[in-house]
Amino acid sequence: MKRYFTPLLAILLLGTSARADFTKGDKTLALYGGFYGSGSEYDYNPGNKEPVSGSGPAFGGQFLYYIKTFPSIAVGADLISGLNGGRRDSDLLSGYETTARVKSLVGLLITRLAYPRGEIRPYIFAGAGMHHSTQQLSALPLSGNAWADGGTDSRMVVDEHKTSAALAYGIGLDLFPAESFFIGTELRSVWLAGLNTGDNATLRAEGFTADEKRNVSQGYVMMHLGWMFK
Repeated sequence: MKRYFTPLLAILLLGTSARADFTKGDKTLALYGGFYGSGSEYDYNPGNKEPVSGSGPAFGGQFLYYIKTFPSIAVGADLISGLNGGRRDSDLLSGYETTARVKSLVGLLITRLAYPRGEIRPYIFAGAGMHHSTQQLSALPLSGNAWADGGTDSRMVVDEHKTSAALAYGIGLDLFPAESFFIGTELRSVWLAGLNTGDNATLRAEGFTADEKRNVSQGYVMMHLGWMFK
């Protein structure tokens, strides 16, 4: 038994040592893809609470430069674009069928704290930057209902285009099957300053008011693949 165990242990140790630790000056480049959505809700009266958007695909990229070996700290830039699908509801605004959608482009400067060695390397990160986002809510009167001016067509009742600050944080896990190549998964949350779920003149003219005003945030589930180089 021992004669089989010793070579196996040597192979495992060799495999682990073949994956270089993160050290000062290392760089990584990663491509991201996944899905995102929002837990933020519209809350209008008369009506019911419903999310501000459906879910949709997200994609982007990230560059990191490691400034410290232990603890393993990196700084870098991150760009993520999301294209949320429309969410349809018949009770968000009483008497109307609605379609809600938020899409955004978020650029961040981030700081990451990572476990520096081995095949599996967890990490946490935080970042700040800017976003350019579109928030839209359209409404169509249900049968027997109409707009204040008598129309029954579909109309845009929220149509915002914002460029403002963004804050983000998250956790992730990288798997290094080879020294310079890694794959991983990540959960992140992004707060989009300037976007909120308040009412406006168009909604108030139709008799709707916001019971509660909230900021809009996004949640992401992402996969990525990347390369480490000196």
